Amino acid sequence: MLKVEKPLFVILLLAMLVRIPVFLLATRGFFIIGEGLVQMDMARNILGGNGFQLSPSMMHPDDRASSDFRDFQMSFYRRVDGFYGVLRPGRPTTYLVPGMAIFLAGIMLVFGQQNLMAILAVQLLLGVLTVFMGYRIAARFLKGRWLYAAGILMAASPYELYYQAIPATQALFSLLFIAGLLCSLRVLEKPAFARGAVAGVVWGAAFMVRPVSLSLTALLLVVILVAGRFSRKTLLSSAGLGLCFAAVLLPWGLRNRRVTGEFFVMPTQKGLIMWEFNGRIFSDHFRHEMPGAMLLYQPLREKWMGRLSSPELVEFPEFRDETEAHRDSVLFNRQVAFLTSNPQILPELVMLRFIDFFKPFPLNEFSIVHTTSGLLWFFWITVFMVAGGVLVLKSGGAAGVFMALGTGGYVLTHLLMAGGTPYRVAVDFPLLIMSLFALRYFLLRRHAGLPSRA
Repeated sequence: MLKVEKPLFVILLLAMLVRIPVFLLATRGFFIIGEGLVQMDMARNILGGNGFQLSPSMMHPDDRASSDFRDFQMSFYRRVDGFYGVLRPGRPTTYLVPGMAIFLAGIMLVFGQQNLMAILAVQLLLGVLTVFMGYRIAARFLKGRWLYAAGILMAASPYELYYQAIPATQALFSLLFIAGLLCSLRVLEKPAFARGAVAGVVWGAAFMVRPVSLSLTALLLVVILVAGRFSRKTLLSSAGLGLCFAAVLLPWGLRNRRVTGEFFVMPTQKGLIMWEFNGRIFSDHFRHEMPGAMLLYQPLREKWMGRLSSPELVEFPEFRDETEAHRDSVLFNRQVAFLTSNPQILPELVMLRFIDFFKPFPLNEFSIVHTTSGLLWFFWITVFMVAGGVLVLKSGGAAGVFMALGTGGYVLTHLLMAGGTPYRVAVDFPLLIMSLFALRYFLLRRHAGLPSRA
């Protein structure tokens, strides 16, 4: 029989209890669904035998979701015949990876295709598992009351709770990201082919939800080999990691070759992401942007409008019947050319993405519950996270190196590409652990009368 120590039992019980009112709020429409509608539609197409694609009807939403911003978006999508401007409805898509849609399809298969509440219930229950694994990671760096505090904060994390209460990729990716991190620490602590294989499967599954997992897998491979000095065990661990990661991605690559004629696993969305977080800010589209984005980026737009080199590159091309791969390539090349022509803009964009990534509360209009809970939970973490990363890197051995560099690399990747709280949620637990590690260190040194330096 599995034995669970009392502090962990209390934390898991708390995690379960706080999810009950969140689920009840979700049944009353308290949370904004957002991109989940797209993922749910794709899940229904998978169950209906249509494959991984978006229904043409998604280009014509009912009027209940109408707003000036929404109407402008849909008019734009219909004009270029592409959801988000790139995703072609009614045909097999490579714009997204299919992990989230497959996950939703599995829930729908059991509970029915219209049962949104079943999806949210499953995600909230899996959130308890995420807390359990987060606690196991924290136990490698924290002890006693500090570990207990980490568990309590994880159990009641407002960002995890929010994204578990909507059908979006954040909840599933956070689960797989934390699982991948835990499996990575285990293989670093005791290298073995089986442990490497398990880590490869988990990171492969995470890739199928968000491809940023590829960089974490590559980092783990390097750390295993270097930390183990290329011993037989570390070579076997690395082989298990690489082979199983590739095996998970292989069916997706073969499917893409079947529908496009080319084998590839990366989704055709890098160009749109580059445009969304770079060119769009200076384009005509930005005039219809959400208030939060206007608040953050409007001063930069006003500063540079009229002074840009090659300003035509910021506008979205008027596509007609081009493939997703072609659209992705055109957008990516145009954005690279725009940033190359205006190199002075990129540092300012990165700075604003840093603010967008680490802001403790939403810039758009939300209830006071969202704002207050986010501020109380995350603000202090931003004060200690960098010092915590340095301390974990210096004193945590191979596990600490992977924890610090993996989290830092994830953050850096998004600062260069895309900002926003939804992208950050997956690393909230590692940031929390490292921040508590630093806070404990500083308090201990202060109590001992020593200088508080890392």
